[in-house]
Amino acid sequence: MFALPASVRVVLAAEPVDMRKSLDGLMALVRTAWGEDVYSGRLFAFVSRKGDRIKVLTWSRGGFVLLYKRLD
Repeated sequence: MFALPASVRVVLAAEPVDMRKSLDGLMALVRTAWGEDVYSGRLFAFVSRKGDRIKVLTWSRGGFVLLYKRLD
């Protein structure tokens, strides 16, 4: 478990996302489908169809961070 400051906003995908998408594919989804700014510092969370995998995309000090977690 990790704590986030109250100022951090998390945007969660309403529908499952193809986990084969890379950083660029997820960025395109955030920009075009959601109309969000990928450089805002928000955390963009994506869940697989089965709900057993999560990817979180965010911008941090000059680079993108992509976290991937497989839930068992």
